[in-house]
Amino acid sequence: MDPRRILEEAAQRRIACEIQPRGSGWHRASIVRVEKGGVVLTTPDLRLAGGEDVRVWLGLEGRHYTFEASVIRAGVPVPDRSQDGLLLGFIDSWKDARPDATTLDGRLVELIPPNGPAISLLHPPAQLVALAVDGLSFTVPDGFKLIFVESGTVMVRLGVPGREAMDVEARVSDLAAGEGYRLYGLRFEQVEDPKAHQEIVAALGRVVPQ
Repeated sequence: MDPRRILEEAAQRRIACEIQPRGSGWHRASIVRVEKGGVVLTTPDLRLAGGEDVRVWLGLEGRHYTFEASVIRAGVPVPDRSQDGLLLGFIDSWKDARPDATTLDGRLVELIPPNGPAISLLHPPAQLVALAVDGLSFTVPDGFKLIFVESGTVMVRLGVPGREAMDVEARVSDLAAGEGYRLYGLRFEQVEDPKAHQEIVAALGRVVPQ
């Protein structure tokens, strides 16, 4: 998995992606080009300044990737878009957003709907994009049977081998509709045992995106 090659191919195809500033929601963006200092994106509805940290999610040829970066420079000239470009550098934590199934034995990241069976975010069709102490992000394809409304709540079950699974209430804090998918951001609420919650998230973070 060569991140530079993947980003260059995404730039050639003008692949749409999603960008999330720290502490904010997801915004639609497009990958324009790869430079020596990083990757240039455009996003029509987001203004960022140099030094801000972001997470990026993109799909290419049926695979999905996530990485963290910092805004090196805003107002970068890009073709047909004046100076709307963002140069992202210090790319880190590059991961295939689909965990290897062989590493997931006994690990749980599930949505518990009011009715029906649990929905795993570690197996298709849903896909976990990021997991942190304060929340998580995931995608589902268009036409997914269960629709989550913004500001609505859902129970999330987290578990790792050797520990009792933990249920945490979460609120839909963000929703972005892309081409063939919907990307949700959930904010954890009412964590009964913060220490145990942190330990489980840390253990899950060894095999899933953070």
